[in-house]
Amino acid sequence: MSGQSLTDRITAAQHSVTGSAVSKTVCKATTHEIMGPKKKHLDYLIQCTNEMNVNIPQLADSLFERTTNSSWVVVFKSLITTHHLMVYGNEKCLDILG
Repeated sequence: MSGQSLTDRITAAQHSVTGSAVSKTVCKATTHEIMGPKKKHLDYLIQCTNEMNVNIPQLADSLFERTTNSSWVVVFKSLITTHHLMVYGNEKCLDILG
């Protein structure tokens, strides 16, 4: 399956409506598309870890929720994203994710 699935698009739209840009970006970084997470999504999430008004536990919960998906691609991309945030994100991110 290539490209964003309908489920991915609906989930991203729901996060847009609720105003959760972080959850929307997590959804977009962990799509069913068979390729790595896009750099722009990873960069945005790293930037979010350095912001004071971003809820890091909510970010972690969004990532962990994606690891329960039935698609191995989504799970793998969630793990890649988590690893990327642990290596390049703020140290408080490492405390929560690690």
